[in-house]
Amino acid sequence: MVPLLPADVTVTRLSRSIHLYCRPGPAGSPRPRPLLLLLPWLGAGPAAQSKYLQLYLACGFDVLAVESALSHFLCPRLGLRWAAHVLALLREPGALASRPLVVHALSLGGYTFAQMLLLMGQDLGRHGSVAQRLRGHIFDSLVVGSLDRMALGVSQLMKLQALGPVVRATATFYFHLCPSCTIRHYEAAVGAFRQPPVRPPTLVFYSLDDPLCDNARLQELLATWQQLGIPVWVQAWETSRHAAHLRQHPLEYSSTLATFLGRLGLAAPSARL
Repeated sequence: MVPLLPADVTVTRLSRSIHLYCRPGPAGSPRPRPLLLLLPWLGAGPAAQSKYLQLYLACGFDVLAVESALSHFLCPRLGLRWAAHVLALLREPGALASRPLVVHALSLGGYTFAQMLLLMGQDLGRHGSVAQRLRGHIFDSLVVGSLDRMALGVSQLMKLQALGPVVRATATFYFHLCPSCTIRHYEAAVGAFRQPPVRPPTLVFYSLDDPLCDNARLQELLATWQQLGIPVWVQAWETSRHAAHLRQHPLEYSSTLATFLGRLGLAAPSARL
């Protein structure tokens, strides 16, 4: 159970890696609560996600938290199946359907969302109902750069840090040993992320000293989005920690997030972040 959540929050376990957090809406509210799809960093369990859950629940959102596994990254075909499963959940009738949707992806959670974008672009007829509901994208600590940098990202986010160098070396060797089943898929996902089939307003959190993000490549990505007509806002810090900006800069992070959600017209008027 996630600590520090309001007593009226209900938690529905959809699978070992997918949980839905819901809070009752105001009595007589004419519209459903918007849905936040939270794609956390690799290895982030419910306790690590709790501060993000608190923020969005206070803003009037329900939250669908979807955790990815190392295998989804190392084997892109498994990652595509996982992305397809998440899209299917968002499409099917029930508690997740027909709601305004915002995505908040952190670190390698951005790769999972890139896989989702790739699938949406390949079959908008099938996934159009999800695409049409997307109101905003929020990206935090994106891993941007070479495959070697992505391998570094995987290794540094391991719970057992002693295994990090082994995982990095193994991942790098695997990428170059099997380019047809790894590099080609990564390039397709990166392409879908750079030229997304859906282009809602986007907020990006990052730090200039993040070893997992090539800042020059990130600026190129942001410029590409702006050229495509995507409204982009950024919150950057000279010094911070990868996937820990909320913990290290809570006031700036919360204020920037609240302002962005206000621009989308989705935050509850009485929200207190």
